[in-house]
Amino acid sequence: MLQGIETLHFTHKMKVRDYELDRFGVINNAVYQNYLEHTRHLFLETNGVSLETLIKCGYSPLITKAEVEYCSSLQSRNDFVVNLQLTSLSKIKFIFTQEILSLPRNTLIISAKITGTILNSSKQPCFPDSFQKLRSILTTDKKTRTK
Repeated sequence: MLQGIETLHFTHKMKVRDYELDRFGVINNAVYQNYLEHTRHLFLETNGVSLETLIKCGYSPLITKAEVEYCSSLQSRNDFVVNLQLTSLSKIKFIFTQEILSLPRNTLIISAKITGTILNSSKQPCFPDSFQKLRSILTTDKKTRTK
């Protein structure tokens, strides 16, 4: 993960399901992206940001850039963990760094940097009030670490 940047951490454990394998018995890259996205959604919900509410209020969350490095692969029924760090939250964009590790050996499967924003009803980048809590947590966490 990124060094020297104040972050919020989140981890979610999952298991590969048989139906996620393609006809060659491997997991398609889109499934790995689903794992990353699912973990981001859980992180946001855990921190008071409801994507459903945002959408109902006319906001459109979107990913503007996804940098994904595939290092290894998971197999059917493997246990794995998706680690997430919110590494940046500016006025118009957020950056998550994520990794997928197979368990129990913590083998790196994927390393990713996901950049996104939220558009208001006028299609302008913005952050709704619910994101202010995340900014507050980052600021509080930074002050706590520097004391």
